[in-house]
Amino acid sequence: MRAAERAAVGRLDAEHLTVLDGRTLNVCVRLPAGGAGRSGAWLRVGSRALRLEVAGERAFGTYVVEPGSPDAGRRRAAGAGHGLDVIAVREGEARELGVELAVEGRRRRRGYGLRAPVDAGPAEWIAGAGPTRLDPPHPDGWRVTVASPGDGCAVVLRVERLPPHVEVDRVEVGWTELTVHGRVVGPADSAAPTVERRPVRLPRRRGAEAARRGPLGPAPGGEFACELVGRGEAGGVCALPVAARGGGRFVARVGGAEWARVAAWSGERVWDVRVRAAGCPVALPVGRLLGDVVDPGRVHRLPNRLLIADSGDVVRVAPRYTAAGRLVVVTEAVGDAGDIR
Repeated sequence: MRAAERAAVGRLDAEHLTVLDGRTLNVCVRLPAGGAGRSGAWLRVGSRALRLEVAGERAFGTYVVEPGSPDAGRRRAAGAGHGLDVIAVREGEARELGVELAVEGRRRRRGYGLRAPVDAGPAEWIAGAGPTRLDPPHPDGWRVTVASPGDGCAVVLRVERLPPHVEVDRVEVGWTELTVHGRVVGPADSAAPTVERRPVRLPRRRGAEAARRGPLGPAPGGEFACELVGRGEAGGVCALPVAARGGGRFVARVGGAEWARVAAWSGERVWDVRVRAAGCPVALPVGRLLGDVVDPGRVHRLPNRLLIADSGDVVRVAPRYTAAGRLVVVTEAVGDAGDIR
């Protein structure tokens, strides 16, 4: 089809235009009177035209948005199910959305620009309307959005890479140790130096000297290093043993030796969980940051435990998620194992 024939002759208002589960684009548009036959409507995405289903006065469609080369958009979404068409968009690229309609009695199509729904509420209202978000991020760490760059402008589809972080797959709270299963999400700068070994800074008190001899540094091969970073003026860092599992995944454990380091601080302490990945210049935050839950701290509950450290201290351990989804561990040395009868 020639470019002149694709020029938009007007605008159509979308009645529904959302990106659910971070990657599924849903479109519904009211058709102009006599604008298309029952099989004559397409969603235009840049230079591509994807079939829309027509039912009465409306046309609708569901597609999978994937970051990547536009050539990938010509394949089917094997993992998405239902044989949905894939719309591939490069990072930072803006691809205008429109509608093409068959003109009765003619071979060519008529093109229209697509406007966002006129009754769409503000982003703050959408995010806080219920316990789950309507616009969660893509599961691979991207933000897919559909929006108008200005009043009266056509809607554009964009994908943007979110800052790298570590997504928690699950946290296991046992009777002897705490285990964190996670995966690194986002790009890593391959030119950055590998992870350095960091010393554990401990105050002088019972069990501190023995705690200094615990495992430090990254996993074999230097792929990951995991640590607890204390909040507040006292600070403190406790390195954790971590095993790489391939594909950016790892397992970090906090056992008796690590609880001995933690018990060297008096009072209740809040620790952030941080991971340093080879090729990434900064320590990455850890948590449930890609889900659709508005307040992960209220939904993803974790149990408390009383654990015995190698130093003989009894430590109360309470892992939890903050309202923003970050994983923290609250600890407090509450006694000595020798006092337990």
